[in-house]
Amino acid sequence: MKVGIIFEGTYPYVTGGVSSWGNTLMKSMKDVDFCVIQIGDVPKLRYPKYKFPENVVDYFEYFLFAKYDFSKKKKIPDDFLNKLGKIIIYPFDERVMAQKLYNLFKDYSDYDFTSILKTKYYWETMLNFYKSYIPYENFTNYYWTLQSMLLPFLNSMTVDLPKCDVYHTITTGYAGISAIMNGLKYNIPVILTEHGIYHRERQLEVLKANWIKDEYRTAWIKLFNTISSLVYKGSKQITTLFSKNQMFEKELCEDESKMQVIPNGIDYDRFSKLKYREEKDPFIVGLVGRVVEIKDIKTAIKAAKMVKEKIKNFKLYIIGPTDEEKEYYEECKQMIRLFKLEDTIEFTGKVNVLDYYPKLNVLLLSSVSEGQPLVILEAFAAGIPVVTTDVGACSEMIYGSKEDIIGDAGVVVKPKDFVGLAEGIMKLYEDDEFRLNASKIARERVKRRYRLDQMIKNYKKLYISAVK
Repeated sequence: MKVGIIFEGTYPYVTGGVSSWGNTLMKSMKDVDFCVIQIGDVPKLRYPKYKFPENVVDYFEYFLFAKYDFSKKKKIPDDFLNKLGKIIIYPFDERVMAQKLYNLFKDYSDYDFTSILKTKYYWETMLNFYKSYIPYENFTNYYWTLQSMLLPFLNSMTVDLPKCDVYHTITTGYAGISAIMNGLKYNIPVILTEHGIYHRERQLEVLKANWIKDEYRTAWIKLFNTISSLVYKGSKQITTLFSKNQMFEKELCEDESKMQVIPNGIDYDRFSKLKYREEKDPFIVGLVGRVVEIKDIKTAIKAAKMVKEKIKNFKLYIIGPTDEEKEYYEECKQMIRLFKLEDTIEFTGKVNVLDYYPKLNVLLLSSVSEGQPLVILEAFAAGIPVVTTDVGACSEMIYGSKEDIIGDAGVVVKPKDFVGLAEGIMKLYEDDEFRLNASKIARERVKRRYRLDQMIKNYKKLYISAVK
């Protein structure tokens, strides 16, 4: 079996998270061949952070904002445009739109969709929309905004991916659109796995983005919602990491029979051999993750300042690469100097976490967005209690789910709540009984529910059932 696994802006160029999960998945399925498909934004020189497993037999990448020569592909015919014109009536319900577009694409999957931008239909539709909704807007700005919205979408629909037995896309988005269109073209099933919920994440980005004018925010959100709904419609199976994600998927996906939860898994034996550090002088906390804004390292630093005022012999290791967002890293170092925490907080850079877990009393996670963090599972298997923000699956992992009600393995607080993070660390420092009991619960929770062999077995079953 050959699986085309599709990443958008992650593997093999970005470490951690989705990339680590994907690398582990492929490496653990030695009897499955993989074609890694990477979608970037613009062509540029990049260096892989991962060495491909031996069963990666092909690699392919394309770029959303590149200009491709699609001259050998058929141009979009007039009958397609006539049908499209009857479908696209603004405003619209995204699920209804996705259903109609999917039915249309089934008959027109192998065309140069970028050629739409050069048709009379596109020009007239664009002008009519402009006159009806934003005639006060600068037309040049309007024209290029629309181009930037549509070009990556149309490129994703047009690019021919390597033919595989199944496409496995790790997000809806542009990766999902590529999977669906090529699945229709080659009559190949598509599986979707969502770590974070794409349409929700894009919605937050659009609402916060300073570069997007208010006139365009609704259009951007509707575009991303339609893309997600279209990918849900065309996917044979939809998996996610934890049950709370399914609530958001159901906003745009009506067929719940496709949906299932497959939690992340880690090599329990590898991490459970590590001995938990019970002694607490010094009291050592570790934050494992890239030094980037989404991990909110600055909130962790603020929490460390508060903890240092109560625990004199306290240490925080920030364990992970520092070169991804260099300006943010410099700002973090400046904050540490301002707080006079140079002797308390240490950036380790990229290291082997197995060397650091035995040194830790507590794992800290201060992120503003996560799926189901592997670092929590690794820490749990090593018996390390966790203080985390309530993002993604974190609360379910700390407190347990309906399948797992054995107790608390740490403390959960709201995102950005540095006071709560500090208090959580202090609770684990002061309450030895709670800390040691959390350590035991953490190990048991991973052993029961989050083992790598369970995860691999579930995905193998998914691939086989999709092909059948």
